[in-house]
Amino acid sequence: MTIQQIFNEIENLNDQNYRFHLAKPSPDGAPLDSLISSKESWLNWQVYKGSNRERFPSPVKYIFSFAQLSGNEFLFGGIFEILDRSGEEYKVKYIDKHDDLIGRVVLKYTGDNTRNTVFTPSYILRNSEIIEIYRVPYKGEKFCGIENINHNYHRLKLIYDNNLEDWKTALSNVNGIYLLTDTKTGKHYVGSAYGVDGIYGRWSNYIYGIDGGNIGLINLRKEKGEDYFRENFKFCILETLGIGVEEKNIIEKETLWKEKLLTKEFGYNEN
Repeated sequence: MTIQQIFNEIENLNDQNYRFHLAKPSPDGAPLDSLISSKESWLNWQVYKGSNRERFPSPVKYIFSFAQLSGNEFLFGGIFEILDRSGEEYKVKYIDKHDDLIGRVVLKYTGDNTRNTVFTPSYILRNSEIIEIYRVPYKGEKFCGIENINHNYHRLKLIYDNNLEDWKTALSNVNGIYLLTDTKTGKHYVGSAYGVDGIYGRWSNYIYGIDGGNIGLINLRKEKGEDYFRENFKFCILETLGIGVEEKNIIEKETLWKEKLLTKEFGYNEN
């Protein structure tokens, strides 16, 4: 399916007035997370002007914006109008054309230049196609499997905020031992999950309560603040255990992992 077939109300899609922005992850974060988080967060990915030359030089007025979904696939994030380019950043606003397609249209880019993120319409029209239109807007990644969880706070919070059912089902039905990693210092915290909603329920205490009620993490929050945890912590699962496993056996497993990883000596475990 071609772009023209989907965005057929856009007239005069020319290289002079339009650009396509295929946003990719940067040290500042992942554009896909911003797109599904809020309009305000996603808008911030459009205002950067560039260091050597402007990304959207005059007389470019409109930006077709997409966020990288995976590989060479990008999710439509709306159309922006540039209102002012005199400051350090562009001043832009959403326009209401095709806003019903935001988060639904998937573009596959087939061009040779994989490093650039800004392209003329003529180049995109020659080197891309629409491969899918979701029935409802994309709300977050599909469950990746227990062994593949290696997520930072922000990615997990989107999963919880959007109540993604596949994640909730998978993690609510297992107990286990999990690992929190401070990516700034390399320190670890080992914890265990058991009881109602398994790992899913336990992790919600970190997503919405930050320290999870753990002494070492409470002290860290008091010293560094909540934003430190949000920006630097990652989550993974060391071992899963069935819902029927007794609490004492789970705690024994937790103790063993603390000993293996020396998290009482060099991490955030206080007991």
